[in-house]
Amino acid sequence: MKPIFFIGFMGVGKTTIGKRLGDVLNLPVIDMDHYIEDKERKTISDIFHQHGELYFRDLETRVLLELESEEAIITTGGGVVERKRNRDILGQNGSVFHLTCSFDALWERLEGDEDRPLVQKNSKDKLSALFERRFPLYEEGSSVTIQTDEKSVDEVVQAILPYIKS
Repeated sequence: MKPIFFIGFMGVGKTTIGKRLGDVLNLPVIDMDHYIEDKERKTISDIFHQHGELYFRDLETRVLLELESEEAIITTGGGVVERKRNRDILGQNGSVFHLTCSFDALWERLEGDEDRPLVQKNSKDKLSALFERRFPLYEEGSSVTIQTDEKSVDEVVQAILPYIKS
């Protein structure tokens, strides 16, 4: 079995849904951001502040290559699709689910979040523009799009299960 990837904008529920699907399928779940933090021994926020976004995006590419053969559910950071190379790696190596919901629902979850560097330094309008810019990148990098608006975690997992390639 190839890995199952979750992509989508920050706050859409990739980690929560990934964990629940991992329980259902009895698969390990690897959160790429936590994986990077463990490797670097720094928080994502510290990596951004000390080394910049470009360095962080390089780390994401390296980690995707490390994890491409894992039999696991892999939850990615919201910006992993910023690089064409990353979208190519995702497309070649597993089932890729784009989780999405309305920006207004996302904003309710993200507003005031101090653990996300992009939320800290951007206004609602700038984040909305980023969401709109990234949406086609998520679509390009995914095999299936799942709407999560007004769905429970279990309802989203049930919508995903038919697409899982064993």
